[in-house]
Amino acid sequence: MMEIIGYVFLIPGLVFIVTGTLRAILAHTIIGTLHFLTIADTVGLIFVVVSAFFFGCLSPVEMIAFVAALMITGPLVTHVISRAYINSGGKER
Repeated sequence: MMEIIGYVFLIPGLVFIVTGTLRAILAHTIIGTLHFLTIADTVGLIFVVVSAFFFGCLSPVEMIAFVAALMITGPLVTHVISRAYINSGGKER
């Protein structure tokens, strides 16, 4: 039963990651690319981490720590990269 729940979280996580990455490749601006990658990585990896918990690879404390770290670091790093791009006077494609 736990493996079925693990797959229920794993499959959408992988779909988020793959579709977000493909959509980022097709984005016309760097800011758009960062937007799609941030959403895909944050949501997709959270689903993958939760599925790892249900497969028995992580304890509940580790899962909560990973999810909290992903929720903070992903958007923060993207914000820093986009702010640096804007402040450097980068031109859009």
